[in-house]
Amino acid sequence: MNVAISTTRPFHAPLLANALLAHNARVTIYSSAPRRFFRHMDTAVRMRLVPSVLQVGMHAFHWRLSPNLLHLDSALYDHSTALSLKPEDIFIGWATASLASGRKAKRRGARFVLDRACPHVDFQQRIVGNEAAKVGASWQTEPAWFHERQLAEYESADAILAPSEYTRQTFPESLRHKVVKAPLLGRCAIPPDVNYARNATFTVGTVGGEPLRKGYLYLLQAWKKLKLPNAKLVIRSDFTSYPLLQELVASMPSVEVIGYIHDIADFYRKCDLFVLPSIDDGFGMALFEAMAHGLPSIATTHCGSSELLASGRDSLIVPPMDTDALAHAILQLYESEDLRKQIARAGRSTIQSLLPEGRPRLYQKAIGELLTRLGVSDAPLAMNPIPTP
Repeated sequence: MNVAISTTRPFHAPLLANALLAHNARVTIYSSAPRRFFRHMDTAVRMRLVPSVLQVGMHAFHWRLSPNLLHLDSALYDHSTALSLKPEDIFIGWATASLASGRKAKRRGARFVLDRACPHVDFQQRIVGNEAAKVGASWQTEPAWFHERQLAEYESADAILAPSEYTRQTFPESLRHKVVKAPLLGRCAIPPDVNYARNATFTVGTVGGEPLRKGYLYLLQAWKKLKLPNAKLVIRSDFTSYPLLQELVASMPSVEVIGYIHDIADFYRKCDLFVLPSIDDGFGMALFEAMAHGLPSIATTHCGSSELLASGRDSLIVPPMDTDALAHAILQLYESEDLRKQIARAGRSTIQSLLPEGRPRLYQKAIGELLTRLGVSDAPLAMNPIPTP
């Protein structure tokens, strides 16, 4: 079974490639990124470089490209991949950059799978547009031609890989039968020992580079409402283009916005609580990373990874865009040391059970289900029973 994967950048392609290898596939990745950027990928995976001037410039020379140029780059990359694509049994392409290549693969008899880690484009455009208006950010809908390309990808694909039920539900009913849920449980560092002791200053941390989708407006509003003594909130993000978020941060000395973190493990060690207040997060691996480091965590139901957790046992799960619910959850863990440690220990145990010996069993199982559905694998990889959280 020959499988081609097409992606402009690594994203979670190493996770997908390794899972396919575990099901005895021969895997080739087409990408504008060199192999050295595909960390933790099996050496048996073959690579084919698809030149992309804009992608190289953006990452090598830190070019800042407009959204329209990025859309054009996706389309150009897609057509370049289609020209160099070899015959395969399955073609798996990243959403927004796989219409021409996916159609060519189908004409040659391959099955076309679209990897869409985010919700349906219409749902995402609507929810992000509403958030932009709330925080005074400049935002415009995608151009019609690019929007139509994405809808055509959904229709052309034989299957759509999505990381969560949250993502699946954003697709119209006519497309949901195509969606195969593959939770993005990849490599996650699980330290052998963690310290559950509380810091002198109670520190709440969060990470995420897209302020609109990460729900920072509601987190900042909740923090302002709480006015917790001897506490601080640390946000790893960039609020440069978000006036209201900047104003909120400026009004609260206990809030710190930081940039690149060289050692994310060190960041987690300095926190007492992790919050992922997402209004749109297909999965959200940062939540599991924080839990693996012994942090009690709060997430929303619009964070796909929360579907593998049990609120009140190994985490606290709240509705998205609900300032009061978020504030209440933070206050619970701030006031109760016993609850904080209980949630932290149970959360770490859940992550260990979901990734036995560091292996992404749930994801591998989902890829096996995908292959069976496509009719290319009569005997999926035998998997051991998967522990439930």
